[in-house]
Amino acid sequence: MAIIESIKESVKVDDFAEPGAFNKWMTGAIAVAALFCVASLFFLISVEGCRKGLSAKNNDAQTGPTNQLAAADAPELLKPVRPAPATFPANSNLPAGRESLTSGAIDLKRFDPKKELIRFHDSRVWFASDHDKGATENTHLIHRAIEIPLKRLVNLVEQKGGKLKIQAAYRARYNPETTHLENSLHREGRALRMTSDNLDLSELGKLAWQAGFDYVLYEVPANGGAHLHCSVKRLPTK
Repeated sequence: MAIIESIKESVKVDDFAEPGAFNKWMTGAIAVAALFCVASLFFLISVEGCRKGLSAKNNDAQTGPTNQLAAADAPELLKPVRPAPATFPANSNLPAGRESLTSGAIDLKRFDPKKELIRFHDSRVWFASDHDKGATENTHLIHRAIEIPLKRLVNLVEQKGGKLKIQAAYRARYNPETTHLENSLHREGRALRMTSDNLDLSELGKLAWQAGFDYVLYEVPANGGAHLHCSVKRLPTK
């Protein structure tokens, strides 16, 4: 009995049978669960933010200025490829002669929009279709053969303190109400109608010729709307 009496009484631990024990346990469990939920929420927000940031970056790569020139990447596009003509008066063109003899006639049977057209964007350029809510034509669409001289022209215009404005580019359908003809190279995207802010059309014509367009016309229609018409030869089919 002495041995039994010498054993200390065991410490009692609260269990669910005791008053208030269950409430204490639930309070602790809820606190732990709340902390877990908050941590999970912050984790999900971080993941979603990263995903949206990556998605935005990818979208910018697809729809942003994908063709905008970085001078360090292509310094040859900063310089003219021809000397400037002494003058470029209204209703004159370079070279002399018909456009079809220089840039070639259209051939819609050979023309494949999916292969030949590209979307051009440069924040330094004003595009007519971006400012006309009712536009049925996309002035960002050009023939791939125009890309290099157009990039060069954008740089040359910027160097002169001007801003290039593309009024018309690819036109899939002939519209007799417009100034281009049924056999216009606009129908293959190989022609552009352009003007410029801060540069007169004579100066713009010189720059377009220097930029490497195969045919440059300073056109002044009888009904108004003077502009520059520039076109290029067809590239070999890919």
